[in-house]
Amino acid sequence: MAAIILSMFAPVWLACNGSDGDTGVVVWGNTEKIGVVQVAPSGPYRTNSFEVGASAHWVNTGVFLRAGESLDFSASGIWGLESKAFGPEGDPSLGVLRGCARGALAVRSGLRLEGDVRCLGEEGTFTAETDDVVYMGMLVGSDFGESRGSRVQADGALQLTVVSNFDTVPTVSVDAIQDYPFDQVSGGWVEIQSRHFLVTAPAEQVMVDLGTAQTALESLDLAYEIQENMRGGAPFLGQRIRWYPDDTIGDLGPVFAGNPIRAQSQFFVGDDYERILRAGEPQSDLWRLTHELGHVFGGMDGLWFYQYAALESWPNLLAIRALDVLNRSEGYNSYCDGRDAYLALPEYEELSADAALMTCFLKDFESSYGDSFYDQFFRGMQNQSDAYIQYDGTDESTWTYVKGRFDLTAGQDTSELFERWGVPVD
Repeated sequence: MAAIILSMFAPVWLACNGSDGDTGVVVWGNTEKIGVVQVAPSGPYRTNSFEVGASAHWVNTGVFLRAGESLDFSASGIWGLESKAFGPEGDPSLGVLRGCARGALAVRSGLRLEGDVRCLGEEGTFTAETDDVVYMGMLVGSDFGESRGSRVQADGALQLTVVSNFDTVPTVSVDAIQDYPFDQVSGGWVEIQSRHFLVTAPAEQVMVDLGTAQTALESLDLAYEIQENMRGGAPFLGQRIRWYPDDTIGDLGPVFAGNPIRAQSQFFVGDDYERILRAGEPQSDLWRLTHELGHVFGGMDGLWFYQYAALESWPNLLAIRALDVLNRSEGYNSYCDGRDAYLALPEYEELSADAALMTCFLKDFESSYGDSFYDQFFRGMQNQSDAYIQYDGTDESTWTYVKGRFDLTAGQDTSELFERWGVPVD
């Protein structure tokens, strides 16, 4: 069967398995392959050939393996990192990470934060130690580093062929879910695809949420597009972003932004109004989801230090914009409730400890300089990097940099607002 390239808007699922010599379907995103291989609802997986882009955030091979089950693979081609080109074995001169040369083709069961990976080389067998979806990709760095955009520097791609007699993990377009045979998904897991997202979820739960999933992902897609417009670009080279269940993130909070966005299981199988696939419902907690998306957009292209003095407040600017446009801001607009009391006796320690109040400080610049203030600010940040910020570990160094950028955006000195709120600048 010839290779098939599908538009990101097309319904995506096949009613047949691969077979020897068949080529897997690879779905394309805006500028980069988004990392899914199309398979039938149930195994055996048989044989699929597909491409793994170096910058792709872990390709779902379409294989589900239980502990002790295996797949065979072969890889060929050249990809690169940090101006060096090499094959699937990677390049040890770039360093060794997780027991593998950086740049190596790697495999992992699931996408849990800093979970085990294994380097593969040109060919061999991978045997799973846990029950999970099997992902492959270039080993660029840590998962923490990838959340900050370290993978965008990688380029090139490898050609992979994977052979397995075990179960599958289908990717289903949200537009096709009403007719998809989820009851035939023998591996138990699927990935639901929308314009900008992939949601990794139990097939049984998707069946429960069939009536709300399309509206939910449309709401999230629109939130993405609103934040993309405000930020002036898309993170991760425009690849779709996965929402992935991960209860190991622990002290980092219920959600950890990146690609994937890792979230505790309640966002996939929890209460009705916490679940991602119900995010379009008026009672749902869309705030938390758009806030995490704000982290992704706010830290786009690895630009982080400007946020350090208000790390939980910068994403709120993007979340508030999305909720306002979507008419979902009711219940999330109390962030300025303490404004007057604080400004009567401003103390920076109080402000820095209160993410809502800090959000109110940042929103004051829109009130003073116009609703498009942050649209212009973010566009001015596109040629900036952390190297410009001269961060020395103090809030003052961060705010001094931010004030300089605010002055440029406003076209005038913005000292008055910093002084009114007691925010330290040099």
